[in-house]
Amino acid sequence: MKEKMTSGEIAKQAGVSPKALRIYDEKGLLKPVDISEGNYKLYDKSSLIILEKIIALKHIGFSLEEIKTNLENDDLSSIKEILENQLEMMNQKIYELEKSAGCIKSALARFDENPDWDDIADIIKKMEMSQGADERRWYAADHAADGIEWYEKIFNSMSFKETDTVLDLGCSYGLLWRKNWKRIPENFNVEGYDIHGNWADDLYEYLNENRTTLPKGTDIQVIFSNLENKATWENIKEKKYSKIIAHYILSYLNDEKIIIENVAQVLEKDGMFSVNHYGEAAKEYDYWEKVLAEVGLDNKFALKKRAERRQMDVEFEALLAEHFEKVEKVALPCPLIFESAEALFDRMLKKYPEGKKFLEDNRNKIEEYFDSVVLGDGPVTVDMDSVFYHCFK
Repeated sequence: MKEKMTSGEIAKQAGVSPKALRIYDEKGLLKPVDISEGNYKLYDKSSLIILEKIIALKHIGFSLEEIKTNLENDDLSSIKEILENQLEMMNQKIYELEKSAGCIKSALARFDENPDWDDIADIIKKMEMSQGADERRWYAADHAADGIEWYEKIFNSMSFKETDTVLDLGCSYGLLWRKNWKRIPENFNVEGYDIHGNWADDLYEYLNENRTTLPKGTDIQVIFSNLENKATWENIKEKKYSKIIAHYILSYLNDEKIIIENVAQVLEKDGMFSVNHYGEAAKEYDYWEKVLAEVGLDNKFALKKRAERRQMDVEFEALLAEHFEKVEKVALPCPLIFESAEALFDRMLKKYPEGKKFLEDNRNKIEEYFDSVVLGDGPVTVDMDSVFYHCFK
């Protein structure tokens, strides 16, 4: 190899175009080591090593900006660390693409006639919210302090019994049934309603593969139909149900009032309707408001959030009271454990997205408080609960 090479020579040896080399020069990734008497840019053996590294990193998905950062910190990061970080980033991108693909599939599945762009935007927004609910569940599982599966707690609260006929609205992945498969009673029947193009497709396949392991006289079915269509409810109203479930579904529908009205018509006398709503979550709000106060920060945005959520509860409870004789509020405990200030701060951001800028501006002060006061003796458990309404006719 020549001691020094022109841009054309090094480009040919590395298998890139001269144009790419010019871009790398402009971006500050690869500068010439010298200029010839004829004003040609010259490169050496170390330049070729850098160029090969640029090509390799670009091939596995790094942006030019990311490559520049890696080159500038070459002595600080090992190849293993660089690849592990890139793999994590690529997995996140894959996950985001899969979510987007899922939203598109769900949108296509829900079109009953020629849609407009408002329809598409609304449907995709709801599908993204649904995927967000899945993410929140995985998050809760990662931080669960009591070691009890969340859907076991919900199952326990339902007091299921033999001969129950259950209507599961928005059955999705069917975790209520999957996580309690061996606890499902005999002579027990479930009709789950959902649309094609989301997790209900997976539940359908799961049931086909595992139906023979259900107890005697028991069956669970997935019925693909849109709960916002009148025809769906005409079909549902052909029978009555002793238990009706609407968990994590109302916020994805356009008119929760119509759903509640329809549920009241198909619930048996003395039957139970279980529904949840994104309301106050008082215990957790207590905790974060206390943190903000002890750090000495303005908590007006947090108090506003609580007031808004409390009002949501009041309005929803009034709606339920219009259609059911008795409404019970059931709080299921879901304490979460955190081992670092970063994890606690991340949780605050999840609860107060509207206060993100304020929280980020005060990140150091808040995390210092978490480190010195909250985590002084080790991991901390934040007491939280999730509210369900049990409604009776």
